[in-house]
Amino acid sequence: MGSKGKKDSKLILRYLGEDDWSRPVYQDQFKRLWKDVELGDSAQPSLYVPVGNEFDGEPNMPIKQDFTILPTGLPSREKRFQYQMLDRLRSDCDYYLGYGRRNPQRLCENSEKEHIEEMKRMWLSFSEDEKPEWLPWEKILQYEKEMCGENT
Repeated sequence: MGSKGKKDSKLILRYLGEDDWSRPVYQDQFKRLWKDVELGDSAQPSLYVPVGNEFDGEPNMPIKQDFTILPTGLPSREKRFQYQMLDRLRSDCDYYLGYGRRNPQRLCENSEKEHIEEMKRMWLSFSEDEKPEWLPWEKILQYEKEMCGENT
């Protein structure tokens, strides 16, 4: 099965991560790397093999074979942003309660109540299987109690 067999076969791509330019990187069954130059923003990725088959190599030649991308179980780009933003809000709470000296200007919303409401809204936007394990609902309620007082 020489190189002709390799060229004619359908590529099975496995997600490896993102390069320094936030391009999703995949690896096929022949150990070739492929980069999505659309940054994962399109329904059908625009894949190119990187120079030197290096993870951080510049995209060079486009894919010319049929391919299938294996499911990753990773959240979408939009969900990843929501997780990052929720973690930023959590981090702001910790700072506010510590070195921030309870200064509401240290919060994204500049108001303790609005800040907690945004955290709740964002947390509730996740489905049950997407809810962040690192920030349970009870922790948000604890932040609310510590930041807004007993009468919330």
